[in-house]
Amino acid sequence: MMTIEQQVNAANDRVMEILLKGRPVWIDVRPALEVIPGMTRTRILVPGPPLPVERLTTPIRTAVCGAAVHEKLATTSEEAWQMVLRGEITVEPAQDHQCGCAASMVVSASMPVMIAQDRVFGGRGYAPIHPGPNPKCLRWGFYDEDVERDLCWFRDHYGPALGRAVRAAGGIDLVTVLAKTAGMGDENHNRQPAASMYLALQVIPWMLDQEDSERDAMIRHFAANDRFFLHPMMAGVESLTATMKQVPLSTVLAGMGGNGVEFGIQLAGTGNRWYTAPAPVIKGTFLNPSYTEADLLGYLGDSCVTEVYGLGGMSAIAGPAYMRMTGSNIAEARDRTEKARAVSLGEHTFAPIPWDDFRGFPVGLDARKVVGYNILPISHGGSALKRGGQGGAGAAELPMECFKDALRGIYREALRLTPARM
Repeated sequence: MMTIEQQVNAANDRVMEILLKGRPVWIDVRPALEVIPGMTRTRILVPGPPLPVERLTTPIRTAVCGAAVHEKLATTSEEAWQMVLRGEITVEPAQDHQCGCAASMVVSASMPVMIAQDRVFGGRGYAPIHPGPNPKCLRWGFYDEDVERDLCWFRDHYGPALGRAVRAAGGIDLVTVLAKTAGMGDENHNRQPAASMYLALQVIPWMLDQEDSERDAMIRHFAANDRFFLHPMMAGVESLTATMKQVPLSTVLAGMGGNGVEFGIQLAGTGNRWYTAPAPVIKGTFLNPSYTEADLLGYLGDSCVTEVYGLGGMSAIAGPAYMRMTGSNIAEARDRTEKARAVSLGEHTFAPIPWDDFRGFPVGLDARKVVGYNILPISHGGSALKRGGQGGAGAAELPMECFKDALRGIYREALRLTPARM
């Protein structure tokens, strides 16, 4: 019989096989209610670990209530909030449903979500469509008539058109996108213009074939969005973690996100269980010189789930322009990636970084190494204002207490599975 250490190592080998050999492909866009496991008409998915609704931050509360009005569950935001407090509208973490919600974004029943499927191991993941460069959107905690009009346009035109195009294309292989754009300066969490433009080249020809009164407007919107790739990539990572979370005792990171109050991680070996600590503040560059750190919420959003796959802060060396934009430099970029390598179990080889001796980016962050070596990985992210909106962009250290608590969770799971040996 294997020891606990041998069981953990075997589990981690299995999870690394999923991370390194999995093939996430963007295959469709459908209404959330039709495809997301456990989705209901009165359920709204939010970023980060679970939080009592009374503690939801202002941007998330605004987005939840706006989504409820959008779904015609309520006629006003205040009515929607009272329904949330009474439990008539339920609020749950998106990542517990194989979905990722960036920043303050939420997902409700009729909203179109991108579907990614891992064509090797079969998992599926989901994410809403990136709203584009307009700062007034649900994604940043705003809701009014203009936002509602945009949500309806996405639901009735843009989402279905993207779905038809992607189906006609036979799916978009996300690994190919990363490989084709390697060395173009994307770290693919907070910066992805190259990946987004390459993706547009694959999808727009199929959109041109469609008969829709909004076709030209949709193509312009798509082509102008240099952050678009983030969201299908989030769905792609969720398609991998869906399988990873079925491997007991693995200490490899399988989920991460913040709700503005707490930051949480998930390990493959304990599935959807969250391990939380106070959310760190993302420090870097402010979008407005009048902002201060006191204006910011703690880490907010699920977009850092892309770092489970080795993107963002894990591959900071790949994105020197992001480092410069957020007040840092190439030496710090290299340091962030080397820290990630020190606590990871593998490396992707399909997207070598030219100015890093053509090495790939690290993947498979092991909680044992984080705690044992006392090395905290660095996550990239956009900072959210307490009142709603984006305050800036930068980076934050992941909280050590999350990893320590997660290892205690693995130990408890080991006790449960093999009590006779403990």
